[in-house]
Amino acid sequence: MLRKKCLQRFGLDYAIRPADPPTGPRTFLDRRYGLTDQAEAAANGYHLGDRDPRTHPVHPPQFSAEQQQVLTGRLPGKTGADDSALQVNGVPVPLGGCYDEAKRALAGPGELGSSAVARQANFQTFKASLSVPQVTQAFEAWSGCMKDKGYSYPNPMDAIGDSRFLGDSPTPPELQVATADVTCKQQVNLIDTWFAVETSLQKELIARQQADFTAALAAKTEQLAKADAVLRDQ
Repeated sequence: MLRKKCLQRFGLDYAIRPADPPTGPRTFLDRRYGLTDQAEAAANGYHLGDRDPRTHPVHPPQFSAEQQQVLTGRLPGKTGADDSALQVNGVPVPLGGCYDEAKRALAGPGELGSSAVARQANFQTFKASLSVPQVTQAFEAWSGCMKDKGYSYPNPMDAIGDSRFLGDSPTPPELQVATADVTCKQQVNLIDTWFAVETSLQKELIARQQADFTAALAAKTEQLAKADAVLRDQ
């Protein structure tokens, strides 16, 4: 909506596209520890069924040259210095175009969307959890269970990343491995163990960086309030 309002100052339109079908994992936690649902494993293997991005091709919007200039604040083939004085239809283009103007309206000089501290923690604690003894022991138990079923994988990431399972659709061997994967996770209590370990790591990290996470939450709350105000004003 902010981009559309910005382009209207230049006498240009901006079509707001309807939301694309949801793709990928259903939540940030879904698939974090690999496949966990037995019915999903039997039906789709390691694929995502109707949420698989490969079944929903992306069709990027098409913009005219004028729209692109106003949206990006850039002239093709020109330097950044030239762009600072860019005008379209006699109206000065804001720094960074309507894209950056819309971001500034929601986030000011800060980051738009998830904070760097949260994104870093998301990867940091997952990576750290892989070397915690409780998790490595659970991996060994899971691997032993899989071996009893005729499959050789040291950990669940190797199973879900098996190159044989990267095709456009699941194969019978993939369905069999995925089903065994979930069964073994349940038998050795791998998911509950892994989740508890990473939860502990995240709480420790948040405690060490409390000020950073408090600031990130405040920025997120402010951005959501501004976004809500923009939508209510339309």
